[in-house]
Amino acid sequence: MFLETSAMTGEKVPDCFLQCARMILSKIDSGTIDPYRMYSGIQCGRSLAANRFNRDQNSNSADEQIHKSTPGCGSC
Repeated sequence: MFLETSAMTGEKVPDCFLQCARMILSKIDSGTIDPYRMYSGIQCGRSLAANRFNRDQNSNSADEQIHKSTPGCGSC
């Protein structure tokens, strides 16, 4: 896929983002992409911003609990 935008004016940037998002969702729906498979290039889950917010609010976030309970995942 080739999409042209303007960095100077921002022209077509939202359109390109939406077109990419639609294509990704279409491939997920058709089974071409499995977002739960590691190294698929797509990851499902909470955003980094949500993770940061929760860590600031509660030091025992769900992510930290998972890391503590998963063997060999101390450096994740």
